[in-house]
Amino acid sequence: MAGRRRRGGSPDTWDGTWEGEFLDTIHGHYKDALDALPLEAMPPLAPRLLDAGVCFGFADPVTNIIANALSSREPEPNGGGTKKRKRTRKLETTGASVEARSREEVLSKIVAGDRPSPPEARTVAERSLEGLVSFLTSYFRYLPTLDALHYLGLARADLLVAVSLIQKDRCCRRRDQLRIRSPAVKTALKCAAVSARQPNFDGFLAGCFALVPQIKMITTQTLSADGSCRLTVQDISHLSRLLADPPKLKRSDKPMNLVAKRFHDPRITASGEDVPGQLTESLRGVLMDRVHEHYLKAVSRFPMKDLQTRHHRGLLKAGFCFGPFDPVSNIIVNTVWYDTAFLPSKEFGVDVICTLRHVESRSVNGLIAFVRSCSPAISEHKAMVYLLKSNLDACKAVRMAKSGECDVADCDDNGYKAAAKAASHPNPEAYCEFVMQSLASVRSTVRSLLRASHMLSPGEILRLSALLSFSSAEALEPTIQLTKDALKRITNYNEDFLTEQSFVHGKVEVALRSYEQYKGCHYDLGVICGVNDCVGKETGIFDTKFQYTHANFWASQDKGTATLFFSEFSNDEDSNYEPICYPVSGLSTQEVRCCYCEYQGVRIVHPIEKCWERASGFERIACGEHNFTNAEIVSRAKLIDNQVMGIFVKDYIYLDPTHDAKLIQTVNRAESVMNLDLDAEMRRIKSVAAAGHYPQEASFLI
Repeated sequence: MAGRRRRGGSPDTWDGTWEGEFLDTIHGHYKDALDALPLEAMPPLAPRLLDAGVCFGFADPVTNIIANALSSREPEPNGGGTKKRKRTRKLETTGASVEARSREEVLSKIVAGDRPSPPEARTVAERSLEGLVSFLTSYFRYLPTLDALHYLGLARADLLVAVSLIQKDRCCRRRDQLRIRSPAVKTALKCAAVSARQPNFDGFLAGCFALVPQIKMITTQTLSADGSCRLTVQDISHLSRLLADPPKLKRSDKPMNLVAKRFHDPRITASGEDVPGQLTESLRGVLMDRVHEHYLKAVSRFPMKDLQTRHHRGLLKAGFCFGPFDPVSNIIVNTVWYDTAFLPSKEFGVDVICTLRHVESRSVNGLIAFVRSCSPAISEHKAMVYLLKSNLDACKAVRMAKSGECDVADCDDNGYKAAAKAASHPNPEAYCEFVMQSLASVRSTVRSLLRASHMLSPGEILRLSALLSFSSAEALEPTIQLTKDALKRITNYNEDFLTEQSFVHGKVEVALRSYEQYKGCHYDLGVICGVNDCVGKETGIFDTKFQYTHANFWASQDKGTATLFFSEFSNDEDSNYEPICYPVSGLSTQEVRCCYCEYQGVRIVHPIEKCWERASGFERIACGEHNFTNAEIVSRAKLIDNQVMGIFVKDYIYLDPTHDAKLIQTVNRAESVMNLDLDAEMRRIKSVAAAGHYPQEASFLI
């Protein structure tokens, strides 16, 4: 069976390249389960196992198979009265006892033949594999199917062992590790059940959670450690009653705590260095998520009016999270310094920061370059691991890389130069001089000012700006102007931004006021710091748009605190759709996943409340009913997160002739190419090339 490939099924979970060794491992678990069950005494167990006994859940694979088979309904043993004997004879006539007479015969129904199985005829082992992959790709962001298979191979198809390996390789913090009560776990389990085509969907989910309080007792008392135990009829009846009437879950019921014992299985050959080839890209997505949390914290510490009227520019152009302080303080210091040192040609206010993605991605590039510059021998992957373990503190990451044998001083010159260059800082020379020389004289004062975690007052921001004013900022004259065509296009972009901003701000304002009325309180709306207007189905014919928008925004009840909110509202002006508005419990995007926001590459923190119905998107992906797949989400996330060159359309409002000469040259050149008669230009280039010359602009056009 090794090496056999199977085809068919949903695009995300049955991709046509399934190696037989994965199924061979799963078949071994089914053999152990069959050896443990009293099939001769309880014939109905066999068809139930073949129908619903998938190997995934919160216990080890063999225990999951048995528990899932029992969760459908309680089986009855042979004997024990006339009625039971009659029922047994009836089951025999329908073929149930025939299927249970020989364990090899039942196993042959699990181990499929050489021909590929169509979706409706897949065995319980094949459906188990689909469910295992679906759980992992639905629970973990940025996880391709191939990587999920790799981890399952290392874990010998043990779901929670695979989860533990992924968490270890991704350097998950304690608060981000799997908790069975979390919405993300419940959604992933539903996706797994849908992919595996479980016949009794509700019974399966109830059985999985009912097993949790009993796992330790079942695995240590009823089933032997080596799986060689044979269960009795009384054992099966007892297990069935436990699953039918489980006690309430306790905080101490943590099945992940039992995973460590299963690592001692000599057949599990996992290692921290043995990771998939694509993991570096996945790890970058995880690092971007962590960076986003720091930017949300930094935004919450600015006085909202100050951020909206001035410092939004410095944040998006140069507010990087690397520097001599913690990441949040670095973002604040770098933002205020840039706005102080490089005065804009004109100031303007905004209500909406559509996305932080651009500056976040460049920050990640800068952090990685910093660590690798100070420790040239380590790989990009290792640099990201150290950054995650150090909570994005680049100097701590360098010390980890050098096994604690270096000084913080080793993190200065080369590291900051490399970081500024990799992050495409608008003025890398000035930044390096600032952070490596000027800042040293006021570092302790700045650190003291930023030590508290409350929202800074306007006075504190002014004081910080004064501390970072090492030279008087002079108003510069533009060295290059936008061409007429480029200016027209950028003017159109800016007008579009203002129109969209007005629409989004109005919708968010209505949503927040509705929440205030419901709660009986008042909030001051702050900055809107994340918008995805591509949620739901496409509507319209000529003017294509989507049904809904998702947005995060800050609002405050007093001057010292700010709360992050989520809102979902209709993209129609006159819609009767009641907007959703909830405060979110944390700043992590991991707790609740949204396939629409992930597909667009927009990091939005979503609420846990059940009334947010579009959380079921991943279940539709698992069914193959969505218009995109997990593979496409992962691919787009990789592309978007690496998009750091150039400028986003909605960031053209920050294009400043006094500071962005090189960028303006690029914009002018791009606009001139767009207005060329390309056919005539290509004929000209070919004629010149035929004469033995190859003009430089040809490469730009091609």
